[in-house]
Amino acid sequence: MNTRELTPQETKKIEILNQYDINYELFFLTNTGLSKSILDATGPIVSLLKTEHVHDYDFQVFGTEHKIMLPCIILSNGCREETKVSLYRANARGDTRFWPGRLHNFASADQVFALFIENSNIVVLNLSDGQPLNATDDSDFSEILNRINYESSEFIGIADFGEETEVDDPASSELDEPSRFEVSSYGWDSDVEGLVKRLNRSDIKLPGFQRGFVWSTLEQSRFIESLILGLPVPNIFLAQDRNTKTLNIVDGQQRLMTLQRYLGGKFAISNSKKIHEDLRGCYYNRDVAKGAKSKVLEDSDERTLSDSILHSIVIKPDVSSDSPEYGQEYNNAVVQIFRRLNTGGKVLQPQEVRSCIFYGKFDELIHDLNENTAWRGLFGAVHSRYKDVETILRFFSLYEEFENYKAPMPSFLDKYMEVNRNISTAQALKLSQIFVKTTELLVTACGDSLFRTGSTFLLSKFDAITVGFSKALDSGITFDSEKINLKIGLLLADEDYLDSTAEFINDTGNVKKRINAAIRIFQG
Repeated sequence: MNTRELTPQETKKIEILNQYDINYELFFLTNTGLSKSILDATGPIVSLLKTEHVHDYDFQVFGTEHKIMLPCIILSNGCREETKVSLYRANARGDTRFWPGRLHNFASADQVFALFIENSNIVVLNLSDGQPLNATDDSDFSEILNRINYESSEFIGIADFGEETEVDDPASSELDEPSRFEVSSYGWDSDVEGLVKRLNRSDIKLPGFQRGFVWSTLEQSRFIESLILGLPVPNIFLAQDRNTKTLNIVDGQQRLMTLQRYLGGKFAISNSKKIHEDLRGCYYNRDVAKGAKSKVLEDSDERTLSDSILHSIVIKPDVSSDSPEYGQEYNNAVVQIFRRLNTGGKVLQPQEVRSCIFYGKFDELIHDLNENTAWRGLFGAVHSRYKDVETILRFFSLYEEFENYKAPMPSFLDKYMEVNRNISTAQALKLSQIFVKTTELLVTACGDSLFRTGSTFLLSKFDAITVGFSKALDSGITFDSEKINLKIGLLLADEDYLDSTAEFINDTGNVKKRINAAIRIFQG
């Protein structure tokens, strides 16, 4: 793809993108590219799509028949076009290519575009069209900018995570026994305005984890349109918290957040041709519109939306179904329901589910500790699917309860997090201090690569060393860097440790064996 020096006008637009910390890459149009509908996905563009978790060309099969279609917004010539962008690898050499649909209608040869990511949308912004780029009015760009700012300030999991660390966590040979649950539930109908009021005052709670708000503007708009038109929409699933009586979202996060955002003026209905013409570009009402000239819903449509009824299934805790062994059986039932309802699309990872179901002070603690500098050095880049957060949970659960460990590991972590979800301030401080002290001493003595082989994080090595070392610190033993490295060397050569890490590292006996070996060596 050719390049050239930017004009003053193009440079001014770039300065605005930089001002708002938008992560972008440039592409330059040629006559050949326009005529053949082909754009090269340069190395920087490939990297941007990968780090923003939008598309990874490395896993794409060669050939146009294997192209991937993703949502795309073109901003050019004062217009906004919602379309799809095709991403593929050429047959011969596997060159990475992309093409935004209908780009011919909005571009000409020798123009320069900036490509960036807004939520799940690929945005291509024309820098050469002669149109000013104003982020302070109610323009299409300002709306996209508002959504980017909203997402980054209120959600976890949308930042540039960089190269993700792989975690070596093979399945245990010991399976969790399935169990039946006594689950009671009831139906509840509420109008949209009432639901949003409950969301705003936290009577209905959003999940503690956020994978990122994944609906595009068009998807949000079509949901709002469906309610205005009186079309049926899916049920919401909620779970009543036994202690606070608040309602926790089990399934329906995207729908409820769309309502909260729209009634709060966070976006206007899409201008897509897929939306009824009289609704396009409309904010909810004049009170939340971005500017005096912004379009708003007709009064009748505003009332229809506000009065629209959504049916919810509320799962209710049943004390009589509690198990002496597992405690609140209700929560285990909700975990099952949550996982079964979220099997479509990108399947949720265990820690994403835990952070949703067992949200509370303990979940906040492990997310806060995940930003610790020493820990980031040991683990690597922030993990988009919470594997790093889960590893901190693994440390705490084994540090406190390894004697009672019983495979499989996911169930053990579930139960520990449930019991500690509303951890006391004193206990949270104690756990925080031992985690910070342990990680800081280890990274100082051994460096960042202690638990990693290449880009792979070794959980069996991690849990043995960290739990054994922290237990020794608790007993008052002091360590300098030389002593730490000596003890780790002895552990890694220990017969019990080697035997417990040969296979099935999460089996009951293997976990206990290597941690006991580590305690023996660090305290010896």
